[in-house]
Amino acid sequence: MKIAFNNLNAQWQIIKDKVMPQIEQLFERSNFILGDAVGEFEDMFKSYSECEYAVGVSNGTDALKLATQALTERYSTLVLIPANTFVATIIGIEQALPRADFILVDCDDSFQMNLDDLHKIIKANRNFYSEAIIVPVHLYGYMCNMNRLMDIADEYDCLVLEDASQAHGAQWDGQPAGSFGDVAAFSLYPGKNLGAAGDAGIVTTNRQDIYEKLIRLRNVGSVEKYVHEIRGGNHRLDTLQAIILKEKMPYIEDWNASRRLIVHSYQGCGSDRGIDNELVRLPMTPDGCCPVHHVYPVMVDDRESFTNHLDEHGIQWGLHYPTCIEEMPMYKHLIGPNKQALEFSSQMVSLPIHPFMSEEEVAYVCDAINKYKG
Repeated sequence: MKIAFNNLNAQWQIIKDKVMPQIEQLFERSNFILGDAVGEFEDMFKSYSECEYAVGVSNGTDALKLATQALTERYSTLVLIPANTFVATIIGIEQALPRADFILVDCDDSFQMNLDDLHKIIKANRNFYSEAIIVPVHLYGYMCNMNRLMDIADEYDCLVLEDASQAHGAQWDGQPAGSFGDVAAFSLYPGKNLGAAGDAGIVTTNRQDIYEKLIRLRNVGSVEKYVHEIRGGNHRLDTLQAIILKEKMPYIEDWNASRRLIVHSYQGCGSDRGIDNELVRLPMTPDGCCPVHHVYPVMVDDRESFTNHLDEHGIQWGLHYPTCIEEMPMYKHLIGPNKQALEFSSQMVSLPIHPFMSEEEVAYVCDAINKYKG
């Protein structure tokens, strides 16, 4: 049996009958840039995220860049990000604040920013900067403890930019990802829980001042043709992508629920055995978090032998992520080492998880893993 890591074609089969007539109409009208579908999708996503505003943009990295630019343009800024996030987190923010100082924060056992470490770092460094931005990244579809993080931010007068690119629909104590901080960035890359048919992103906020700046920043500083009020860029969400995204929106909750059911089976919470191998450690869901399982990372001591075993059984897998930011040549100057992030990066393997996995496929993955002997 061959087990795919993801199945994007299955999503297309569900929405294509609604999408194709709209695409034909799009070409007839030729409103390719900021067409009606962009606003329709933004309205749907802001409602889903329980935010006042949502601004569609060109991709997730640009979402981070524009979110940061809308927050601040000060030179004396401290930015705190997780040590184990994808490199786009720091790249997007760095493009907006090239003179900012970055500090990497180690992760906890649930792969989220270690808030004890964060508190210590903020306490030791906050007074040296006119502004500080905390960037929680809700990795793998889990969420950081946002109640405690917001308390830390309030105590030390910090801005909060959520990177929710892997957490569409995740919740902390019943509140959606992207609705806690001053602003939040979502990637809508095809493989995300909510993904376009190419690059796309969206920014959410409850602050009107940030929203008004965002709509200018994405469109060369303009909301009226030939009237340019600030230095912006070309970071618009294509109408074509908005059509696809808005037709996927009604399914996102069901697709996330399917991911949770698969993890339920992986954990052996149902009638089946699940993954039961002492050589394979399963991830923990933080108390208070309703996850959406963008990926499902397990940890093993000998990754090469484990991934060879998966290959032999036709099971696709991924690595999220094999290289920590502080190990990259352009970021070796950043404070470290972050022991847990470095350890996890050498042990993690992401298993197949997508809404269209059959019970037979899930059982096959569990059985294959239970046969692994190292």
